[in-house]
Amino acid sequence: MEEQINNSAPEETDSSAHTAEKGSSMLLLFPVLLCIFLFAGFTQLKSDYKPSESDESSVEIKRHKEPDINFSALVSGDQFSKNLRDTVYTDRKLWLELRIDEQKLYVHYRDGHTKILLVSSGNKGLNKGIESRPGLFAIFYKEELHLSSQFDDAKMFYYMPFNMGIGFHSLAGTGYYGNLGVRPSSHGCIRMRTEDVKILFRECDVGTLVLAHRGATARIVAFAPEGFKNDREYTKDDYMNMLAYNLSAICEGNYFIDPPKRFIMDGAVIPKIGINVRSSEEIPDKQFLPTYISSYDNVDDRLDDSKYVRKGVTTDGPSADSELEIAQNESASNNDLGVSAETIKKYVYNPIGILPYFAPNKK
Repeated sequence: MEEQINNSAPEETDSSAHTAEKGSSMLLLFPVLLCIFLFAGFTQLKSDYKPSESDESSVEIKRHKEPDINFSALVSGDQFSKNLRDTVYTDRKLWLELRIDEQKLYVHYRDGHTKILLVSSGNKGLNKGIESRPGLFAIFYKEELHLSSQFDDAKMFYYMPFNMGIGFHSLAGTGYYGNLGVRPSSHGCIRMRTEDVKILFRECDVGTLVLAHRGATARIVAFAPEGFKNDREYTKDDYMNMLAYNLSAICEGNYFIDPPKRFIMDGAVIPKIGINVRSSEEIPDKQFLPTYISSYDNVDDRLDDSKYVRKGVTTDGPSADSELEIAQNESASNNDLGVSAETIKKYVYNPIGILPYFAPNKK
């Protein structure tokens, strides 16, 4: 009896050790399987199924397409929304930023450096005076010596208008230099030192962009990357539609849902009253983030018409329904932005760029 007990003891020990070893292996295998399961869930592959060439039926097999998601937007809606602005791109060597609140003109060059020039803008407190107003403008005329038809043929040197009759220039003498960079003192134009505006006159071409604002603009200007070109030749209406589309998306919180259109702005199409830049205070603190819901397309089982021909059914040429669908698709592609006239008026039209008219001084 004793001998039998001793002989059976090693078998029980081996069995316990085997069970413990098996349990330990399962504990190690479980996290591995969990990782594989999670990894598979985040890396779902798209179906690469394609109909065989032998299938001559006109049935279109629909496959679910995964949407393109801007993952940077998913990091933090607040972080990206705070500094969002509608960026207008230029391919020129420089653009001008008129800070009305600072009485300074920033000349931004493509090579990265910026030159700051002192100016004196319009003062509405003067007789027939007009304050300088925000907007996106472009220089549309250049004249080395312009005689003011409104102010007794006053000499305006290196005159470059950008907002109707308002432009950059200098005056005879230096008596007005004390106001430059300090306070508005002109009747509307942007006064500068003669030596500064002379250089600016030489560097700026007609069509150079001018962004005028008081520090809270919803639109900014930036240089387009080297080699970037518009995908096609845009009309003036195209530019207006894209400008309205971009700014409305930001101001209405849809920046990540309706990504902006990237294009180089042609200064020649900017109206003389400018384009509305609105205020950054109108941009919401948080933009809506894209949300996608999985959808599935069910395709009915169909017979191959090449094998089973149905009598009385004509298959030559497109049907009336298919022709209507083609026409609708073409119409949608020509108006893919869907910008309304009201949106253009709200986000492009610049009512503050319109200036009052004052009759010339009577002699």
